[in-house]
Amino acid sequence: MKFSNVWEIPHFDVSRGLGAVLNGWMLNGMVTWQSGFPFSVTTGRDNSLTGVNRDRADYIGTTNPNLSQNRSHGEMVARFFDTSVFTENALGTFGNSGKGILRGPRMFNFDMGLLKNNRIGERYNLQFRAEFFNAFNNVNFNMPNSTFTSAQFGRITSALDPRILQFSLKLLF
Repeated sequence: MKFSNVWEIPHFDVSRGLGAVLNGWMLNGMVTWQSGFPFSVTTGRDNSLTGVNRDRADYIGTTNPNLSQNRSHGEMVARFFDTSVFTENALGTFGNSGKGILRGPRMFNFDMGLLKNNRIGERYNLQFRAEFFNAFNNVNFNMPNSTFTSAQFGRITSALDPRILQFSLKLLF
């Protein structure tokens, strides 16, 4: 789900000097909230002997390999899904685990901006911008390593950007 908005803060009918400070402000925001994307477990070897090297691992479990995302970040980073239910595919086969059977980490992000327009005569506008990306500084993980032969199999090794602040001046003419 994505939601974005721009709100021009109402204009105050005050003296010119005070109006230059109070008027011309805008506030915007963008919210992104999504469940994890599907992904597959690959073997990391060309056991199918096709030269494509996109073989999937064999699924040997009887339970759902997705683990709860309501665990601590440390637990999710160390073991995002149940790695014990996968094994290397047999020689001459493509692997029996389904495509996209696992779900990656969910994500919540809130970006916002505060803008101030300052008229300079009739032709010019000086705009001040303060922008906050990932304003609440949520930890949003990237996909876990899903290659069976990797030493990092099942682990999350990176995350998306932390909070970033940006200030700028823009001359519009």
